[in-house]
Amino acid sequence: MKTKKIDQLFEKKEIVNTGKDKYITGLSNNSKDIKNGYVFFAIKGTIADGHSFAEEAIKKGASAVVVQDADIAKKMKEKYPDVWVFLVKDTRKKQAEVSRKFYDFPDKKVKIIGITGTNGKTTVSYLISQLIEKSGRKTGIIGTIDYRVGDVVISEGRTTPDSIQWFKILKQMSDLGAEYVVAEVSSHALDQMRVYGTKFSGAVFTNLSQDHLDYHKNMEEYFLAKERLFDMLDRETPAVVNTDDIYGKRLYSRFNKNISGVGTQNNPEFKIEDIKLSEKGSSFFLHWKNKKIPVKTKLIGLFNVYNTALSISILLKMGFSPEFLSKASEDLKPVRGRLERIEGNGFSVFVDYAHTPDALKNVLQTLKALKKGRLITVFGAGGDRDRSKRPLMGEVASELSDIVIITSDNPRSEDPIKIIEDIKSGIKGNSFKVIPDREKAIKEAVYTASEGDIILIAGKGHESYQIVGKDIIPFDDLKVAKKYIKKRQQVLPRQEKY
Repeated sequence: MKTKKIDQLFEKKEIVNTGKDKYITGLSNNSKDIKNGYVFFAIKGTIADGHSFAEEAIKKGASAVVVQDADIAKKMKEKYPDVWVFLVKDTRKKQAEVSRKFYDFPDKKVKIIGITGTNGKTTVSYLISQLIEKSGRKTGIIGTIDYRVGDVVISEGRTTPDSIQWFKILKQMSDLGAEYVVAEVSSHALDQMRVYGTKFSGAVFTNLSQDHLDYHKNMEEYFLAKERLFDMLDRETPAVVNTDDIYGKRLYSRFNKNISGVGTQNNPEFKIEDIKLSEKGSSFFLHWKNKKIPVKTKLIGLFNVYNTALSISILLKMGFSPEFLSKASEDLKPVRGRLERIEGNGFSVFVDYAHTPDALKNVLQTLKALKKGRLITVFGAGGDRDRSKRPLMGEVASELSDIVIITSDNPRSEDPIKIIEDIKSGIKGNSFKVIPDREKAIKEAVYTASEGDIILIAGKGHESYQIVGKDIIPFDDLKVAKKYIKKRQQVLPRQEKY
């Protein structure tokens, strides 16, 4: 069992009460997970305050508690003289600092590339990891789909874990031989100090558009949270930002660090030129240091040109050769649930994770340019999330689609019908249907499609579940679409173009 001495993890000035146990065996901010010898961090969350569970943690065997409330610290000192009590200014920051020490500074043993932005984080992280692995270097990924090193999956993913898990996973990846780790870094993670104190070796900013305003309240707060990743970088740490995005342009002008622009306008250090898009992929030239680097990929859409250009640019800054990256880009594989294509009976189905107005717009514009028939869009919106984006998504879908089917996404604790009503308020025109049952909505789209049509099923992408209330129900858009394509082939003849 891993142990550390108290004085290796904390500063003496933080000690309120000196307990008897001198070794720590684990860290947690959840009282239910506490074991003998653990440190419990009392975190003030958006729903519950961990200070309320400090006593429960002690009763379960915690050797130390870390609090930021002086009254609680005094109470613990008097009631539990054998327990170490630490009073700090910010328990989130202290948790990150202690976790980094407890897991032996894993960020010094691997090169970590952080990816932040609204859309494209997962795709960019997977593209970077593929390129690095093609160079023969073992690479870890921490992101929405999963946490993995090469083919070894450590756990299912979410954007960015809390600081205890963050440093623990970095250590696991280092122990598995990873030389690089590519990580999605969310605005929540930056605001909640989940990656605080981490030494990053590179950073990427993709773009910023409306999302998470239920948490950040406004776009400025959302942007400032993203900006924190670049505040954390050393002056010499390479970073690239999308300067065609207004917020990327702000980042570029804000920092006097080793940050480079990537885009098509205003002569950035990495200029994207001669873009060619087709249903089979995309190609462009990346102009850098008087070199025109040819890039050709199987990824479709203008947004994937930016994703690819950002991925290649950060690796060029980190010392990878232009010739290698140009060649390696030809074999890049699309990311699961990101414009993932299924062949129908004369039509195509695409499954995508787009769940913001901007992401939905980008995907629909791409597919609209490729369609030979109609564009049929199936989508909903997540519950307990930013309500203000719902009518915007409805507006985008109705403007760019020929047929819109509004359905349920992950309603969580909200009434799915009320979410749908929010979406409907932004719809322009009458060419839409409401089918709350997501499986029935996908079935309707598949059975409606004619020769040359394109169906987009948006919002859940790689997810293999649906969250309804407190229940997590197995549900996979890709599998459901395949199921009804197969059934349709059995009961319906091939439909000609309408």
